Amino acid sequence: MVLTTTVRRTVPAMALAASLVVLGTGCGGRSGSGGAHPVPDSAPDTATASHGSGAGGGTDADRVVFFSAAPKDPADRHQVLHDAGEVTRYAAAFAEHDPQAQARIVAAGRATDFTRQVLVGWTAATGCSAATTAALAVSGDRLDLHVSQPKPPPECLAAFHVSVVFQVARERIPAQPVFG
Repeated sequence: MVLTTTVRRTVPAMALAASLVVLGTGCGGRSGSGGAHPVPDSAPDTATASHGSGAGGGTDADRVVFFSAAPKDPADRHQVLHDAGEVTRYAAAFAEHDPQAQARIVAAGRATDFTRQVLVGWTAATGCSAATTAALAVSGDRLDLHVSQPKPPPECLAAFHVSVVFQVARERIPAQPVFG
């Protein structure tokens, strides 16, 4: 009888502890390059932009065309999209359960002149606070995602992800990009 009562109390406590450990592992702040990064100042090879319609930074050829920061759990992914077919496949895989996001990404592809530009799609965990802006840094063959976000709260109930699609001048993207 005593053993049964002890097991009844221990199992729920262990389940709660395991849940907290799992939630805690997804809540550390980070960007697509492995660490928390503020949006860089105006470095010459960095395109920065606010989320939303693409206004707010960079040039017309270097801007954010899709931005979402939510406690969803898409897989971390990154890809250079060279044509409308790649954009459609990326949008279908990324936004399988979000038709509005899928439509917005496909529309960004239709508005892109792929003879002069490419799209770079990037999704990454940002920890316990939602990203407010994103920037793509290009240095040699390396592409890095940098996000700006507020300080996370002391408790973490769900990890956030940032999903962003950048429109970038084709000549800025290396032939064999290395994603940081």
